[in-house]
Amino acid sequence: MTAKSTRPAAMNRMIRLIALLLTGALLFAACGGSDDDFATSSSTGDSDSFDSAADDSAEPRALEVDSTSGDAPDNTEAPADQEESFERSSPLGDGGAAASSGGANQPIDIGRDIIFTAQISVEVEDVGTAGAEAQQAINEIGGLLFGQQTTTEGVSRTVLTFRVRPSDFQEAVNRLGGIGTLRDQTISSDDVTERVVDLESRIITAEASVERLRTFLEGAVGLDDVARLEAQLLERETNLELLKGQLRTVQDQVSLATITVTLTQRVPGPDLHVVQTAYTGTNGGISCQGDSNISLDEGDAFTVCLEVSNLGDTSLSDFVITDEGFGISTNDIVVDEGDLDGLLAPGERILAHFDAEASSFSTGLETSVTAKVVNSEGEDLRVSRVGANGTGFLNVRENNALPGFGDSLEKGLNVLAGMIGIVVILAGLFLPFIWVPVLLWLALRFLSRRREATYEEELQAQPATPAPEPQPEDAL
Repeated sequence: MTAKSTRPAAMNRMIRLIALLLTGALLFAACGGSDDDFATSSSTGDSDSFDSAADDSAEPRALEVDSTSGDAPDNTEAPADQEESFERSSPLGDGGAAASSGGANQPIDIGRDIIFTAQISVEVEDVGTAGAEAQQAINEIGGLLFGQQTTTEGVSRTVLTFRVRPSDFQEAVNRLGGIGTLRDQTISSDDVTERVVDLESRIITAEASVERLRTFLEGAVGLDDVARLEAQLLERETNLELLKGQLRTVQDQVSLATITVTLTQRVPGPDLHVVQTAYTGTNGGISCQGDSNISLDEGDAFTVCLEVSNLGDTSLSDFVITDEGFGISTNDIVVDEGDLDGLLAPGERILAHFDAEASSFSTGLETSVTAKVVNSEGEDLRVSRVGANGTGFLNVRENNALPGFGDSLEKGLNVLAGMIGIVVILAGLFLPFIWVPVLLWLALRFLSRRREATYEEELQAQPATPAPEPQPEDAL
């Protein structure tokens, strides 16, 4: 009896040792070989003896679970399909096969649920024509127009919403951006894989809960139980439909990428540009253009050159040129090329100049130019006048030499002429009112004589006062 009971125990230990050795070999093959080698080694005939030996003990069963994780027999039956399924379900950073597929600018199929969206803003010459071109470009790649909103108040604008396959997303973005001048573009992607998995799991749980309530409802007898179960069933069925609707919405967004393109009418805009230079001396503007910075002595004459250019896409007219520092107005400007009274079309220019004299107060050049914005026919577009300033720098060397006799005499005469001018101005101001003091003198004279006459009349009207009688000396 002792020998018979000991032999099975020794055999069991031997089987366990063999199982441990086989398990180690399988693990080594799984780590060092490919998936196909692992599938081949795990499907050998030794696994049958391993399974039969593992039934007698819990410990070998645990080792069996560790050594067979990965479903090796299924990989043996269909390795190609299983490998493709694994690549589709792996995350972005797990496999290199998924990352190597697709173009550089094309969404890569990595087995994830991703929502692609884009917002594009394009400036075009004609909104209607550009809208038709956009629809044609998307139709050629199998996309659909899902919405359109057009406005003609103020600046014409249309907003188009397209849906395309994710594989055509980048191509659609490139086509729509090339319709006109691209002003703004935003591309985004949202990985909703976890959300889809969560919704699917919640739907499965909700369906199971609904089925349980229906089973309970079939076996319910009392009216109270039936009413309570029906209310709970209605609530859970409503929740189930909401979950299914959310899942359909997400899946629809994943299956078709959304592109929103805004086409805006290009608005004509004026752009006036002024370049101002100067040079010493005056020769009728022959030496224009000059330099932006010049040095000269106080009292020297110099010439200021102006180049007025229309860099916008509208015509300009009614030019006004002023330089407050030198007291220059439009009438003082000499035009060398172009016409200040005509139309200045886009791309054209006007060349002009004016003469000035340097003084100690002249430290800079700043000529202001304004113009009215008109169309090609000269009609006012009723927008604000456009303006620009030309700037430059003058280095005026002050004259510190003592004035001579001639200079002093000239300055004295200038002062005298100024004083005479002031007297003449004052005389001119008071001459129209010279009759006012005369009239006042006559009025005062008249009032004085009137008072004297009145006083004399009052004296004559008073009675004569009798002389006092003399008193006797005794009374004194």
